[in-house]
Amino acid sequence: MFVNHAHLMPASLRGDGTRDALLKLMDSCGIDQAVCFAPFSYQYGGGCDWLASEIAGDDRLYGYGTLDPSLDPVDQVRKIRDLGFKGIKLHPPAQKFEIFGEWSRKAYGAMEEHGLVADFHLGVHWHRLRDYNPLLCDEIAWHFPDLKMVYEHVGGWHYYRQVLAVITNNMTRGNHLYAGIASVLEKEYQRYWYLGPEGLDECRWQIGADLLIYGLDFPYNQESMIKNDLATIDALGWPTEDLEKLKGGNLRRLLGIDSGEAAVVGGDPVKSPLK
Repeated sequence: MFVNHAHLMPASLRGDGTRDALLKLMDSCGIDQAVCFAPFSYQYGGGCDWLASEIAGDDRLYGYGTLDPSLDPVDQVRKIRDLGFKGIKLHPPAQKFEIFGEWSRKAYGAMEEHGLVADFHLGVHWHRLRDYNPLLCDEIAWHFPDLKMVYEHVGGWHYYRQVLAVITNNMTRGNHLYAGIASVLEKEYQRYWYLGPEGLDECRWQIGADLLIYGLDFPYNQESMIKNDLATIDALGWPTEDLEKLKGGNLRRLLGIDSGEAAVVGGDPVKSPLK
């Protein structure tokens, strides 16, 4: 199993968010490999360098960088690429930048140029909604057609149909927009992002199993919640092939790991009634 969305942090920030804590959770849950996000700049200065050092030589962990919105994004993206990271985690409401503002458009252009995945938090997060309305992701996809993107929480309970609309709207131009299945299966603790089994079924029905990626949202979700996620997913009744795609196959293909295949899925994952 290869999972996305683990926020790694120094012990000084969160004792339960360290590399050792993540590896222990992975062993307990039967997880082989994971994508780790560097701390955001408002949490820990130099987070990308710290993460690169923290996971160096560990073939179970892959790194994504983060950007400081107060600095030029182009140089930061280039450095993240040079560190060997495969993507960048973006959290517009927490980092306080406009998802389609001038700064972010420069970042997307650089990420597209260097082939880095843009992994977005999407969903209500106590900041001005107009700055991170998920429908603006369609503008990103239009202006940066080769940028690979993952939309975490599928926009959450409030926005998941809009996010599915963005993914569906761009299917015929190359399937490199993915629904991030993270923190969506616990109804009370994750109520703002909750989709439940029915929501996962709707995601698969609308965009197909090829565009779904499971993520931990570690350390905000710990062992018992991850085990509950995996049990819920296994009980969905989907074909084994589709479950394997959700639990790592799609992420491997997106990042070009092992198989060496291109990151873009060929053909529509579902047939469009408009064609």
